[in-house]
Amino acid sequence: MKPILLQGHERSITQIKYNREGDLLFTVAKDPIVNVWYSVNGERLGTYMGHTGAVWCVDADWDTKHVLTGSADNSCRLWDCET
Repeated sequence: MKPILLQGHERSITQIKYNREGDLLFTVAKDPIVNVWYSVNGERLGTYMGHTGAVWCVDADWDTKHVLTGSADNSCRLWDCET
């Protein structure tokens, strides 16, 4: 397996999370950006914007229909996730 370099954040990564199937990878960082990647080739599939502070945590539900993020802006956001 060849390593994949993911470039999509301006600050340090705070969490990386796979969905249950392992085909999607979610990354959050000390910037307000949430990225979703295709884990096979590292293609960025989308970006969720809406937080105003660092994003500390991310998790996807069982069916990857929603993604939940928690941020230093004192908010949690529930995002719709199209797969």
